[in-house]
Amino acid sequence: MKVILKIQEAGLIVLLLALFACKDALEPEAIRRGEAPGVVRNFSSQPIPGGAVITYDVPEGRDLRYVKATYTLDNGTVRESKSTVYKNTLTVDGFGQAGEYDVKLTAVAVGEVESSPVIVRVTAGTPSHLLVAQSIDNDNNFYATFGGINVDFVNSTEGNVVIKILIRDEQNKWKEIQAAYTKAKQGRIRVRGLDSVEYTFGIYVQDRWNNKSDTIIRSLTPYFESQFNKALFREVRLPGDTWDYHTGQGRARNLPVLWDGLHSQNGTIFQTKPSTVIPQYFTWDMGIKARLSRFILYPDIPPSDKNVYAGGQPSVWELWGSNSPDSDGSFDPSWTRIGTFYATKPSGLPLGQVNNDDIAQAKNGEEFEIEGNVQAYRYWRWRTLANWGNVTYIAFAEFTFFGSVEE
Repeated sequence: MKVILKIQEAGLIVLLLALFACKDALEPEAIRRGEAPGVVRNFSSQPIPGGAVITYDVPEGRDLRYVKATYTLDNGTVRESKSTVYKNTLTVDGFGQAGEYDVKLTAVAVGEVESSPVIVRVTAGTPSHLLVAQSIDNDNNFYATFGGINVDFVNSTEGNVVIKILIRDEQNKWKEIQAAYTKAKQGRIRVRGLDSVEYTFGIYVQDRWNNKSDTIIRSLTPYFESQFNKALFREVRLPGDTWDYHTGQGRARNLPVLWDGLHSQNGTIFQTKPSTVIPQYFTWDMGIKARLSRFILYPDIPPSDKNVYAGGQPSVWELWGSNSPDSDGSFDPSWTRIGTFYATKPSGLPLGQVNNDDIAQAKNGEEFEIEGNVQAYRYWRWRTLANWGNVTYIAFAEFTFFGSVEE
């Protein structure tokens, strides 16, 4: 019995030795090894963001299968890019900086038989993540707003990037508070929920190869929001402000009715004469220099609340600001357009049809946010472009403005 066991052990050892000896033979091999292809020649390149497109003559060789580029990124990662025999271009990308890089080009035949390599020196364009970071590194694009900050960016190459927003904590360490993944051509990132105290913010942009921009640092104080005191508002008449209130409408009053604090159903309203044309303008002085954050429009709610989102109630208008309006009433150059605003009917029903959601919004007022890095202004101009009923007059009850007063 012992003899049999020893024979089995010996046989197992021989089998294992044979397996190790044949290890290389067990690796899959190509069915056929082709002839070595010719060397890649007559190459040129054009820069793209973070890379280049290389053009070349397709090498000779009946067994040619593809051309490959081998190159090293800034972080030490070695990458390959391949192109079939049906194309004469290939793309190398992922470089973290604009500049010159060496790329090894090799033609590959059946059985992975390679030609002699050639080195191509290409010029990479500025990568997308750095272009996005450059667009942010501007006081007009990285700025304080109400309750936080706004970050406006431009991504002209539509590269896949992530924008990381950091804040310095009590221990003077960076803490990520928001990340935005995007390939949009442009956009805005909003950070909200912060107190009106100074913070140190940092922003960097990263691409899909983990290349990172330098950190852009700003010390910013979010604005504290309050409602503006309507008792300070005053009517201003400028040439071009051709409106007059409609004396034939018993509820109509002059311009100051818009800030009398009364916006209840079936109350007094601002309504212009039917002979007034659209667009039409009116101007007022807020009494203080103020940076707007938002405003609420209270439409006219007639005796029948079924008539909301009709008649002269504004549907599209512009808001303009100035600190020294030209006495001739011209918009350019003394006025700055703050934005174009569109009233929204919650139900989306046709003219003359409303539901409870429409009526509720009309009674509560519709809120509009001021977008972007808007400066502080004292004088304001409302320019109505369209109304719900497509009529020649405008009518609404009240507006209320919020923001911060410039000291």
